[in-house]
Amino acid sequence: MRKIFVIGVGNYLLGDEGVGIHVVNIMRKQTLPEGVEVVDGGVGGLFLLDFFEKAEKVILVDAVSGGGKPGDIYILNAEELEKNGVRSLSSLHDMSVQLLVKVAREMNVLPRFFLVGVEPKSYKELRVTLSREVEESVPKVIEAIFKLVADC
Repeated sequence: MRKIFVIGVGNYLLGDEGVGIHVVNIMRKQTLPEGVEVVDGGVGGLFLLDFFEKAEKVILVDAVSGGGKPGDIYILNAEELEKNGVRSLSSLHDMSVQLLVKVAREMNVLPRFFLVGVEPKSYKELRVTLSREVEESVPKVIEAIFKLVADC
């Protein structure tokens, strides 16, 4: 049976930086296809490689800086992430998402991988709510995730 992990990462206490956590919290309340598991990856780090080893596909949701406007959504596979100028804002215990993907590739545990990133408006102030722009993008983020899940 296929195993797909949707992993939200980020710091829930820093506004838009926690968009990945907000997304997986919403998805937990929805009916998911068989074989799909949503995970609160928090600020992650190398422990996320455990999910990579078990998965056919990993979809990581995070706040990213891509030069767009707040609420813009970026969908990148592993190769595009390594070449693109989009930068994850989460500090996964001092490890970027790009470095996590590189380590997974070098350890030969990289499944099909996608980053679903959202351009933040504010991510440095102590706040557990999302900005209006990012909150409005969440349904589109979830829709994009379901499309990625279906394409397996």
